[in-house]
Amino acid sequence: MKRIRQSKAIWISAGALAALLAAAAYALLYSPLGAKAGFKDKDGLLIVSRAGAEIAFRADNGAIAHIKNKEAAGVLTMGNRENALWWAFFEDDSSVNGQKADSFSYDWNSRKGELTLSYGGQIQVEIAATFDEDDRIRLRAEVDNRTEKAIKSFRFPYELKVDSAEVKDALLPMLPGVKLRDAFFKESNSFQDQYPGVLFASYLALRTGGGELAVYDLSRDIAPMTELGFKNQVDDKGKSGIVHNYKTWIAAGTKWSSPTVVLEFGDYEKTIASYRELNGIAEYKSLSEKLGDDKAKYFELPFYKTDVSAIKDSGWSHLTTNFIDKMNDNGVIHLVGFQKGGHDENYPDFMPPDPQWGGQKAFAAFMQAAKDKGNLVIPYTNMSWWGVDSPTLAKLPEGTSMEELIVRKDNGQILKEDYGAHSGYVVNTGHPFFKQRTAEEHKKLLEGGFDGIFEDQWGIRNSPYAFNATIPEGTDPSTAYFKGLRDYVSSIGHKLYMEDGTDVLADGAVGFMGSTYLWDLLGYRKNTASYADYYPMSGMLLRDKVLQYQHDLAAETMTDDPDMLRWNLAMGYNLAADFFNGVANPWVDAVAVLQKNILSQYGDSLVKSFEEVASNVTRTDFGSYAVTANWSKEGGYEISAETELAPGGYEASAADGSRRAGSYSRLNGLELDAGEHHLVEVREKNAIRVYQPIGSDTTLKIKKGDGWKHAVASAYEANGTKIADLVVRDEGDYVQFDYVGVVKERKVAYVELASSAEASKATETFKKVKAMTNVALGKKARATSLTADAFPPELAVDGDPYTYWESTDKQFPQSLTLDLSEERELTKLIVRLPPQDAWETRQQEIEVLVSSDGQSYASVLAKAAYTFDPASANAVEIPLDGTKAKFVRLTITDNTGWPAAQISEFEAY
Repeated sequence: MKRIRQSKAIWISAGALAALLAAAAYALLYSPLGAKAGFKDKDGLLIVSRAGAEIAFRADNGAIAHIKNKEAAGVLTMGNRENALWWAFFEDDSSVNGQKADSFSYDWNSRKGELTLSYGGQIQVEIAATFDEDDRIRLRAEVDNRTEKAIKSFRFPYELKVDSAEVKDALLPMLPGVKLRDAFFKESNSFQDQYPGVLFASYLALRTGGGELAVYDLSRDIAPMTELGFKNQVDDKGKSGIVHNYKTWIAAGTKWSSPTVVLEFGDYEKTIASYRELNGIAEYKSLSEKLGDDKAKYFELPFYKTDVSAIKDSGWSHLTTNFIDKMNDNGVIHLVGFQKGGHDENYPDFMPPDPQWGGQKAFAAFMQAAKDKGNLVIPYTNMSWWGVDSPTLAKLPEGTSMEELIVRKDNGQILKEDYGAHSGYVVNTGHPFFKQRTAEEHKKLLEGGFDGIFEDQWGIRNSPYAFNATIPEGTDPSTAYFKGLRDYVSSIGHKLYMEDGTDVLADGAVGFMGSTYLWDLLGYRKNTASYADYYPMSGMLLRDKVLQYQHDLAAETMTDDPDMLRWNLAMGYNLAADFFNGVANPWVDAVAVLQKNILSQYGDSLVKSFEEVASNVTRTDFGSYAVTANWSKEGGYEISAETELAPGGYEASAADGSRRAGSYSRLNGLELDAGEHHLVEVREKNAIRVYQPIGSDTTLKIKKGDGWKHAVASAYEANGTKIADLVVRDEGDYVQFDYVGVVKERKVAYVELASSAEASKATETFKKVKAMTNVALGKKARATSLTADAFPPELAVDGDPYTYWESTDKQFPQSLTLDLSEERELTKLIVRLPPQDAWETRQQEIEVLVSSDGQSYASVLAKAAYTFDPASANAVEIPLDGTKAKFVRLTITDNTGWPAAQISEFEAY
């Protein structure tokens, strides 16, 4: 057909020209299609509009000129970078884009309410743009590669620009969700990463002065790798671009269709809900369906990392006697390092366990003992990364080559990854032997007694290109890896957990374990960490489909401090602890009490909303429960006139008042005693139980049950054995009693209140231990040396008794000096080593010196030998009797347990 050039940049057919002339005349009027979108061609723009929204394309090349939310002032986004709606990059890094296409034409179909933009040249591209009934703009690209080169990247829509100064915040899909503060944009920062992989959803959103916009994809069975993020526009100062790049492999002579890209106006909660609904996530199998009759049990149990290869004197009998038999509450025993060679060795060969731990009979006895007490047991595995020395790779089946079994790069080399001293190969998930071997090992694990399986890396690895001949049907090198993984996950019938997670894998998994909070702590997300406010996007999207936990191995995010506990509650995460420090660690009990009595009650409830209710205070609404989190360490937060959260405190409470947990400074109108208090209250018809697994002794005021005339109170051990009756004081609808942590030399697990027709007759009282403030906590500390960067002096004042400072060995004397920042009158010091049996009894010879200026020191306690005994928590108390000092120094001249100075906590009172 003869073609007529309309302008130097636009080529159209003669027929199309006539149609355009007619459209130009009609464009003098706004042309609505009933209640659907209308179209007009005006001032060089092709405008598609509905009542509340508008998108305008340039008439000369189809680039987006602006997007407007008509309910907000100004434009929401400006044009595409370099006026190109799309940009294609070939395998040799040459490129072509919409702005420089050989020809361009457009067509408005009023019946469909669809604008089609057509591009000719080295590749044929057709873009369709429509509005749906909810004012969502939908874009879709069809690409016909008529060249002799593959297209490795199709960027569409290409970098939509926004005014950086107008951005209020933006949302990234890194678990559970990262809300970037406005400073990220104003300070000209950039960040982008890949879905599926580091990013768990193909979604971006931002709030600007011109309105709110989300950009997301509608899922397909074969998910393209997509780079998402925000990019400072170096060639347009003060602007930032929305990054939405498909990593493709459109071979020469083939066609490719993009997912439907949705541009939706609305706040985060609204657009996340749309993403969930339009992508069919709401129809995924629920946790109720996946867990069945065991649902309540899975919801109630925290994860306990149990690394058999790291625990001192370990073995199946040791774990049974010293851990399983001594646990106060049940949990998920998460076995790590049990295979031959230990952690990160021998994958995918996990079964049978290494005989050094006691053999098969002892292993079976351990598993039975764990289950008899009501625990679940889940192993750590990784079937996607096979160790270089694994038995499986040493003896591959005939006809199976490494070149096809392992992911092959574009240069023909196979993909090998190293983690420290450990090396392995990334397996081609589309290869039949991957599926066969993984299924075999999973079967062995389940037959060995495990209740499910955890797979490392499956939900976090950025999907690699796989240039293998054997790939799933309908895929190409860019989509093969994830499709193979997704097919396997959807085929299994057992319970599967995975590291981090990807939205579409939530249909087959029961647990996602990880968050960007860990990566921020480790310094892996430097471009975003300092601008990040965490946001429970995953809780809004898929909390009814998968249980969420922190990373299963990382010490940094175990729930062993108030900050991690508050974070988990606010984000809808479940709790975990590490058995490395033994079951006597009070956080082992704390996570069990909170998980069983609070979190389990709304374990599959979606997050309804997340809002800042005051400066540095957030409220997460789960429907039947809500969590208020005070992120400020400087001051409390009044929930009501009667109840105040402590600095850094939280409250998780049921809407019907039946249960709550919190860290308070005032409760029910009564100021709590000095110290930290983590309280759990469970209200039933005939009993009220109050737990304080971690906290100082205090008087409590608790409301009586409905219709109760009086109440009596008793203290109990964790196994339900009664310790003593407690004195109760009636006060109208409330009662008061003293919660004392140790009564008659027995640890109190909870206090139970019961209805009584008569007032309490208990008379025996138990003295509260007054909490003292450790003035050294978080202060500056310096040392004469350290054995390695992992053991700095700061660890001696971080409040964690399991981290420690250690000096250079065989070079006594060594000193640790504490700077209190101001002169204090000190009554005592407490010096600690990690409170675990692995730190066997030892003596350290210590001298105590003080100073007012940090220059001149005087000895106040001469050198003496102090005994650190794990039977007494490896703690030593050193009286000071009112000594005044700004600086306190411990000089260590000997250690019978190790040839270096060692201190895990240096406390001053």
